[in-house]
Amino acid sequence: MHVRLSASWTDPRGTVWAAGDTVDVDAVTLAELEEKDMVEQPTGTGSTETTTTTTTTTTTPPKKTDPSKIGPGPSAPPADTKDD
Repeated sequence: MHVRLSASWTDPRGTVWAAGDTVDVDAVTLAELEEKDMVEQPTGTGSTETTTTTTTTTTTPPKKTDPSKIGPGPSAPPADTKDD
């Protein structure tokens, strides 16, 4: 199968190929190159639609804490009540 490289690559025989070169590879080598994103997708094959994903993060200001509710939580050990 002939594929166009999107990055330089050295084949198993030691031949160095430049980005944009078309090389003849077997299915296993093609899978390895695709896994490394080294193969250009041919024009007209597959989806031509480009999708952009964006993530928006909204920061909510912290709620004010009632001062009467500040203290150890329910799992805190009991206070030391011994007088020395």
